Amino acid sequence: MKIIVTYLTFLSFVLLAACGGEIHPGNTEGEKPAIQGLALYQVAPSLAPVGGAFVGTVESADRAQLVSRTDGRVTRIAVKEGSRVARGDLLVVIGENAAERRLNEAEGARKVATARLELAEKTFSRYQGLFEKEAITPQEMDQVVAERDMAKESLASAVAAVGAAQVAYDSTRIVAPYDGRVIRHQVEVGSTVLPGTPLMTLDREGGWRVRAEIPETFSGKVSPGMEVKVDIPALHERLDGKVSEILPATDPMSRSFQAKVAISASADLTSGLFARVFPPEEERTAILVPRSSIIWRGQLTGVFVVKDKILHYRMVKTGLSEGDRVEILSGISPGETIVSGGAERAKNGARVEG
Repeated sequence: MKIIVTYLTFLSFVLLAACGGEIHPGNTEGEKPAIQGLALYQVAPSLAPVGGAFVGTVESADRAQLVSRTDGRVTRIAVKEGSRVARGDLLVVIGENAAERRLNEAEGARKVATARLELAEKTFSRYQGLFEKEAITPQEMDQVVAERDMAKESLASAVAAVGAAQVAYDSTRIVAPYDGRVIRHQVEVGSTVLPGTPLMTLDREGGWRVRAEIPETFSGKVSPGMEVKVDIPALHERLDGKVSEILPATDPMSRSFQAKVAISASADLTSGLFARVFPPEEERTAILVPRSSIIWRGQLTGVFVVKDKILHYRMVKTGLSEGDRVEILSGISPGETIVSGGAERAKNGARVEG
């Protein structure tokens, strides 16, 4: 029996040697897969905030609440919340009141007064010629002159009435006082309104600012005229800003005071957006990479590094996020190239083409 076992062991060794060594089940040596269309990013140091950013909210430098100047019922709202409007655009129509009827009556009275004056002027012209020829008496002439004067006064009163009725009618049609954006409706179609009823809130276009909360420990360190950077995370934008005003009162609950920061214009800015304000002295050198290059796999975070056109998955440690960029604390070094677009298609060991 011992001789048979020894022979079988020897035979197995010979067969393995003939097959060229160790064989891994299911694996065959072949060409690495190629992936095209990946966007690449070369890692380089850049400026990043230390972490002392001030949180704030975007607001318009000029916000108006439009109110009704007459009574009635809202019959039309011409614009939606969030819409941009130009100066003079129709916003709200208030109907079911006497303004339109009064305007029509005043216009009719003006037309009658105009026709009466035209007739009086023609009569005066004819009588003037007859009077010069002594064909009529002075008393008759006086009556014609009086009729013409009354016609003039009647027309003047009718014109004034039209003006007053027009003002009342115009108050039923609310228009935009300037270029801006509709923030909120205070009424709906069918709402009953009185003079002074809020109708709509409108922000003036341009002139944006951020109202930032500054910890009291920064008292004296932030002053008007200071240039800062302002991040708008929702828009993935970083804008230039300048402190325009420091409010003197400190909130005893949050132990902070407010500062108004004027910011450069952006087409997509709207009131209420979250913002972060970074003082210039609160920046340092760090490695920031596009957020799209980060691969999250459960509790693991990594990137794909490209070396000799081969993809290598490498775990990294991330820090602060800044808009569409993420700080890398460890795992990659400046000068290396990573995948920044299409990382979800990348595979460890694959070749990069294109």
